Amino acid sequence: MNGIAYFVAILLAALATYLTRFPSLLLGRSLSLSPRIERGLRYIPIGVFAALVAPSILLHGAVHGHLDYAFYGASVVALVTAWLTKNPLWTMMAGVIVIAGLRML
Repeated sequence: MNGIAYFVAILLAALATYLTRFPSLLLGRSLSLSPRIERGLRYIPIGVFAALVAPSILLHGAVHGHLDYAFYGASVVALVTAWLTKNPLWTMMAGVIVIAGLRML
């Protein structure tokens, strides 16, 4: 593929993304959701995040064949940080700092 083909592919992907999201933006203005549904929808991002992270934490030893204490230590620190701060940035920073520090030992 040449540069123009890549450019066309990116434009088509952008157009497809825009066209699939635009109707929901229009409907979002005219539809009113009940407070219960809005409250439930707020939990979707954390549910998706948990679905992505939990298998990595729970199956880490089974996949790699050994226990990585730095990995589990960083997971516990990140979990406690998330619970205390409720801030994703602090949670990720704490986990990365702890796993980097423990792997340097």
